[in-house]
Amino acid sequence: MRVEPPPRVELLRGRFGCAMTVDVEEWYHTCLAPRYVRPERRPALAEELDRLLPELLLRFAEARCSGTFFVLGEVAERLPHRVREIAAAGHEVASHGYLHLRAADRTPGAFGRDLERSRKLLEDLVGGPIWGFRAPEWSLRRLSNQRLPLVAAAGYLYDSSLAPSPPAGSFDNPRFASLLTWRGGARLLEFPPLTWGGFFRLPAGSWTGRLASPGTLVKAVREHGAGGGLPVAVVHPWEVSGRPTPGRLTGLAWFVHETGRDGYDGRFRQLLAGCGWGSIQSASRLDVGTWRTGAQPVVDGAFRIAG
Repeated sequence: MRVEPPPRVELLRGRFGCAMTVDVEEWYHTCLAPRYVRPERRPALAEELDRLLPELLLRFAEARCSGTFFVLGEVAERLPHRVREIAAAGHEVASHGYLHLRAADRTPGAFGRDLERSRKLLEDLVGGPIWGFRAPEWSLRRLSNQRLPLVAAAGYLYDSSLAPSPPAGSFDNPRFASLLTWRGGARLLEFPPLTWGGFFRLPAGSWTGRLASPGTLVKAVREHGAGGGLPVAVVHPWEVSGRPTPGRLTGLAWFVHETGRDGYDGRFRQLLAGCGWGSIQSASRLDVGTWRTGAQPVVDGAFRIAG
């Protein structure tokens, strides 16, 4: 495989909204439990999404919010009716890959096939194009990752995988919405997840986000937006179930999964009520009406290259 240099990064500024995103996966889809994420090694485990997704859609409806649902392909294959319900409720459906495996654990060829498989599956279910991708566990990690341009090659318009802080990502990753362009001409919009805590760049999702008060996160959203950014929040259905985890996790997997879950259901409701959340597509004001087969969607002028 030819090694490509990192892409050119052009910062975007504009009249953005704020985006709430949901990683649609079961409680056991954690890369810290390898035998759970590989179907051929997975023991019989309790599954909750068929019950949790309608409950989550109801919360969004009550808060009069919409969002982007990054759906795992194996979940979509098992629960196609739930994916259609997400789209029918006015939310954006995007891809979380087909299997919840780290990008670095797969060959570029296998990663590329996974990208295309999940996109085509979701497009068949919702009857329209899938624009966005997020790697399991933010596992593209860095701008220099040779698998990142494969996201553009697979037909996606944007990525939301590059966390701007370690260990999930890197301080070198952009904090704000950016346009990535590779030497060969491939282009990809990057919408990184929101952080809080100033210099420490603590993720607004996962256990660090669950420990923060809703007011703290709303403040981070407003500050990011005031700086011309597009705040992207992240949640998982199991985080807001209000119920104990129905299976056993140990070690670091348990810590990441369980820390801050106590009472988070109520805090998430406050967070939903605290901002006018939309999908990534609506918050970025992407104009995809000019889409033609093989053509790149265009931006409607809602944002510009900073410079």
